[in-house]
Amino acid sequence: MRNLVLICFLFLSLQACKTAALNINSGELAYEQKKFVLAIDLLKQEISKENDPQQKLNKLYMLADVYAQINDAPGESTTRQEIADLDSNNPLVYLELGLSQKKNEDYESAITNLERYKSMSQDVFNSNPHIAACKEILDAQNQVSNLVVSKLKGINSSASDYNALPYKNSSLVFSSSRNSSTGDFKHPWNGEKNPDIFISNKNGNAYSTPESFSDFINTEKAEGGICFSKDFQKAYFTRCENAEFGNSYCKIYEIEADGDQWYEAKAMVIFSDTVNVGQAHLSADGNRLYFSSDAPYGFGGNDIYFIEKMDFAWSDPINAGFYINTEKDELFPTTDSEGNLYFSSNGRMGYGGLDIYKAAPDKLGFAQAEALPYPINCGADDFSFVFLKEKPQNAEDKILESAVFSSSRKGGEGSDDIYLYEKVFINLYELHLSIVEKSYSDSLDSESEVLGLKPLAGAIVLFKGQEKISASDGKLLFALEAESDYKILVTKTGYFNKSISFSTKGLSSRDSLLIKLYEEVELERIFPEKEIVIPNIYYDYDKASLRPESLPVLDQLISFFEENNDLRIEIGSHTDSRGSDKYNQDLSQRRAQSVVDYFIQKGVASAQLSAKGYGESKIINGCFNGVDCSEEKHQENRRTTFRVISAEGVLESQ
Repeated sequence: MRNLVLICFLFLSLQACKTAALNINSGELAYEQKKFVLAIDLLKQEISKENDPQQKLNKLYMLADVYAQINDAPGESTTRQEIADLDSNNPLVYLELGLSQKKNEDYESAITNLERYKSMSQDVFNSNPHIAACKEILDAQNQVSNLVVSKLKGINSSASDYNALPYKNSSLVFSSSRNSSTGDFKHPWNGEKNPDIFISNKNGNAYSTPESFSDFINTEKAEGGICFSKDFQKAYFTRCENAEFGNSYCKIYEIEADGDQWYEAKAMVIFSDTVNVGQAHLSADGNRLYFSSDAPYGFGGNDIYFIEKMDFAWSDPINAGFYINTEKDELFPTTDSEGNLYFSSNGRMGYGGLDIYKAAPDKLGFAQAEALPYPINCGADDFSFVFLKEKPQNAEDKILESAVFSSSRKGGEGSDDIYLYEKVFINLYELHLSIVEKSYSDSLDSESEVLGLKPLAGAIVLFKGQEKISASDGKLLFALEAESDYKILVTKTGYFNKSISFSTKGLSSRDSLLIKLYEEVELERIFPEKEIVIPNIYYDYDKASLRPESLPVLDQLISFFEENNDLRIEIGSHTDSRGSDKYNQDLSQRRAQSVVDYFIQKGVASAQLSAKGYGESKIINGCFNGVDCSEEKHQENRRTTFRVISAEGVLESQ
């Protein structure tokens, strides 16, 4: 874990106070005295000259811990790989190597070594959650997201920059250990100066050169972690004494302003003088002050506490509870306008290092905390999450929310940098397609009872040049684009083809990134020789010409012929039994041909169609010659049908 002296909490390393005057001539002594910059140089020299494998291994362990203390993930990862090469039979080295690679955002290597540790140790508790986190990030990296993280321009330096928050109009106030910080003292563990509080004004898409916020706040001591009242006339910040001046602790200071003029700061009395307190955050209503502290009666490490404003004073400190705090460190508390608590922790099985968590308030304090998603959290340290905007300003605003936070992730300017998070208004679209067919009580008899619908496997779906085949569950998934019209064709041997049309035009949501469209396509099985009645086809008496009211019905079949252009379809016409057999045969043939001619006129290929008049040869209800039947019964026999007589590569008529 990072050294909490400056970067995370500004707490002092008291051992460094007592040993500053010692003459250090070995890497081990420099390591013990937390002079990490010197320790790295000395240990590297000693390791290169060391011939004893065990002594070399001991020094490599020290060097790896030094890199971990100063939060140098690449250095730690490289060193732990050397350890693994020398101590390959020790499963713990692969756990430590995997975790350092995770912190270094080398997720694939981390998975490999964490899996190796699990295989050697059978320890699933300390391996599976980290493996899952690495896989989750790798998966997220391959997905389109409306969560965008970018490095703030104009603010970050080669030193530690962190704990940013908005100030008045469009300015940002933040903490930094950059070279322009007050004083000349540099810490022996990381070579950086004591931090100061800086201010930078927004200039287009970047920020102006940072300047010292106030001489009443910034001194040669370490200052950081500031927050403001709603009217910006009162501030709370952390100040720590220099390590070389004695055994001092960090405290929260209160300071007031008159306009832009700040007055002398006063230390707040929250715990005893031997307890570190810092990283103040004032709630939106100004009635609760959050902070982090290593008070000995917490859950362990640094815990989140708060005090509440009373009539003329602040309450005693209240621990934020076990849903927030762990046996390790909880740091950098902030809240939003709804009272949700954001904080960073290294005491949970998160993405790696410090992760940012959110906990909603409830009647008992706070609900269970949940980690913010990637890319806000990553394998490196992520902390100090502060909203700039919690909701869009209007219906045209494409930025749904935005915040600043700090991170030690790859690609930064220094050990920690300030990043901008934006949730942008975009939508992703998915088509969830189900292919089904009727389930018959007798699969060979189309007239048997239909039991319902069942998934159809092996159907081919043609979609924008793609071709997918349905699995046993009949389901397929397609990515779609915004404001687009779509048409898909579904086909399978032995079934009628079918197409459907749908659109994403006009579909949008600010509440959800992903919009899912659900469509179901039912393919009809082809039963050879089965006649299908075309309803509502009418002719004038004793004529073969189609009546106008029949045409819309036939028009609806045009798309069917287009979709099934590999089928040869017979159009059949049937009469009732009245009239001579020859007359009815001739009339039905002419009527069938008139339907075929109409389809050809509408663009259906003539080779796809044939006309067949059946006259009165296929009476379906017993109204044969000489039988007295009602007009309704005779109408049942006067019908136009179609049936499949052959199909190119699909069906051979029997």
